[in-house]
Amino acid sequence: MIGLKEDERQLVHILLGLFGLAATLALGRIYAAYAMSAVVLAGLVLVHLKLSGKSLGPLEPFLHRFERPGVTPGYGALTMAAGSLAIITLLEDASHVLASLVILGLGDAGSTLVGLRSKKKLPWSRDKTFGGTAAFVLFSLPAVYFAGAISLLVATMAALAESLESNVDDNLIVALVCVVAFRLLSGIAF
Repeated sequence: MIGLKEDERQLVHILLGLFGLAATLALGRIYAAYAMSAVVLAGLVLVHLKLSGKSLGPLEPFLHRFERPGVTPGYGALTMAAGSLAIITLLEDASHVLASLVILGLGDAGSTLVGLRSKKKLPWSRDKTFGGTAAFVLFSLPAVYFAGAISLLVATMAALAESLESNVDDNLIVALVCVVAFRLLSGIAF
């Protein structure tokens, strides 16, 4: 049975993605980059304190509720913020930034929500499913509002990259695929 805890984690993932999107829309790329840099720095400090055996006081129940067992506390949120920062700073076109934040925030969470409930595994991955990969693209559909049809191609590329087995956190993989794909495809008319 799928745990409610994982569903809650993915809801937090979606909310973090929407925060990055809202910050970029409200503040613009430059100030959103400053805000996301502050989040990354704060996250680094919190992860360091936790790994040093220090209590984070009122944050402890939150971490206990949302972290997976055996994972560095706060690491997923930290890589989500780092991926968002990479997107905001490495892409020049605002529409590509916004579409990439949708893909990272919604697509990646959707793949987990559906993938954990799907049975048919991908032939190249022990853990990933066809349903999760398809859900990644479907949950990324709002990106079309910001960047048009090119965002579906980028979301598909990110979904395929995320489906590969890797020791690199998928938040970083998805962010980097979005950056590279939008940069490479930006000269092609869609």
